[in-house]
Amino acid sequence: MTLQSPQPPEQSREAAEAGLRLLAGLGRVRTETLLPAAPDELRLADPVRMYTVGPAGPLADAEPVAWRYLVRHGSDAVALAETVRDASGEHVFSQLGYGPFVAGTAAALAAASGHPGDAEVRLLHIPAVHLIAVWLHAEAADALIPAAPAPPGTEAGRTYPADELLGLVAQSAPPALAPDDDRGGG
Repeated sequence: MTLQSPQPPEQSREAAEAGLRLLAGLGRVRTETLLPAAPDELRLADPVRMYTVGPAGPLADAEPVAWRYLVRHGSDAVALAETVRDASGEHVFSQLGYGPFVAGTAAALAAASGHPGDAEVRLLHIPAVHLIAVWLHAEAADALIPAAPAPPGTEAGRTYPADELLGLVAQSAPPALAPDDDRGGG
């Protein structure tokens, strides 16, 4: 099997490294996994382009929104660093995450390495159902591997045909607000 992992633009990697160094150097990162690490012991690894789509949307509608990197201390994944494009199109550091999706993303990426066939490795985020999944994008068929914590009714680390997983999460998605509903955020 051949997994292709497109490399991020240099500006994205530089922004992620700068953001990580700044936060770690200022002592702003105070989590159990990051406390033992000196700032110069942290490194970016496994860059993956992240896409987002609504819970009922087909993968063809997924939009690229960020580059996400595992932050490693030794061989351990201890955080996720993310860059996005700002209004001028420049890649900028957006966040450092250190919740349960860190280990879940690392495990899902490891599970992807055993997938047969050729595929491009991506991440898929469906915010409405709190799903992060490794997306193995292939010409023949797409597959998704949910990262823990996975939404109810799905199994983290299991490889699903994309249509199957999207069908499962669509069932658990909250109803969409009507465009004229003033309870929405936009």
